[in-house]
Amino acid sequence: MNKLFTPVTLGNVTLKNPIVFAPTSVGREGLDFYEKIAQGGTSLIVLPDVSVVPSMLGAPSLDSMKFADYFRKVLEICHRYGCKVAVQLFHPEYDVAYIGSLYRQRDKISGDEVHRLLAENMMTYADNLTTQQADEIIEKFVTAARNAQEIGLDMIQIHGDRLVGSFSSALFNHRTDKYAPHTAYAEALVKAVRAAVPEMTLDYKLTIRTESPRLGRGGALLEEVPEFVRVLEAAGVDSFHVAIANHSNIRDTIPAFNHPDLKGEGCFNHLGRAVLSCATKPVCIVGKLQHADAMEKLLEEGFACVGMSRQLVADPYWPLKVSEGRENEILYCTYCNAKCVASIMTGQPVSCVQWGRAPKESSKEEK
Repeated sequence: MNKLFTPVTLGNVTLKNPIVFAPTSVGREGLDFYEKIAQGGTSLIVLPDVSVVPSMLGAPSLDSMKFADYFRKVLEICHRYGCKVAVQLFHPEYDVAYIGSLYRQRDKISGDEVHRLLAENMMTYADNLTTQQADEIIEKFVTAARNAQEIGLDMIQIHGDRLVGSFSSALFNHRTDKYAPHTAYAEALVKAVRAAVPEMTLDYKLTIRTESPRLGRGGALLEEVPEFVRVLEAAGVDSFHVAIANHSNIRDTIPAFNHPDLKGEGCFNHLGRAVLSCATKPVCIVGKLQHADAMEKLLEEGFACVGMSRQLVADPYWPLKVSEGRENEILYCTYCNAKCVASIMTGQPVSCVQWGRAPKESSKEEK
């Protein structure tokens, strides 16, 4: 494992190894779980969906310094083990005030109706924003980035899905102003954040949709990847994190073992290679990665980092066990999605069916 435990540099940050805990909802707080991930040998934790506006559900956000103590606590815990921390900044793909008002009326409006209205609002939100409103949201990203810098967070990841993904997709962006080109909003956003925090490492989660098979709705179309990479690198991105686009079905973004199209280990490798083939900046690949030899090959191929989510939920000590030659002790994810995805959907603390099992009960093969 020559590359799997070799330091890697992203912008101004050097990671002790290329192993990344990809953005993963772990429920409220999550401090104990983050400590396990850091203690287990992962080099970077990306805190997911950190909003640049107040969260409807009260999750930690960076629109202000209200949650600064929480983020500093995560940093303190992770740095204790030599693990860096990034925040994934995003803006929802819908009108937060409007959707929040619907949720507050759930005693009067059925859940199905709320979801219908949410989907309807999501389809038109990016189009209905005025140019000034769109510019103001970019300023909210700038404020959040400055807050992240003041807190001392190691990196920023711009979430290229959610609202940014709407602007990036022909399915949602029918604008005629300066943000009509699919790359324009992402470019303006990256430039503004780069200017505000020039010394911080800036990662971009480049989400990709495909037509055959039809997967994802927000984000860049596969054939648009070279243009997005060119524009984003020129705008100031230090690295890329590649995944499937969202605005669709969670079964695609978090594919189970029996997904008809996204099968087997490395299910997003084709997307990562599309970025790797034209990027000059480091690229992190994700997608059902769980075996050290497969990840070593990806690193040899040219990827800078390998990201895991469900595998590190199943066994936070995966890096430590691999580095010590104890792979036979690893609890391997079976991608059943029985508990982890359920936790995400309900906001409960993350959980896994493998917890409490002996390694021999944990198959290395998908069921």
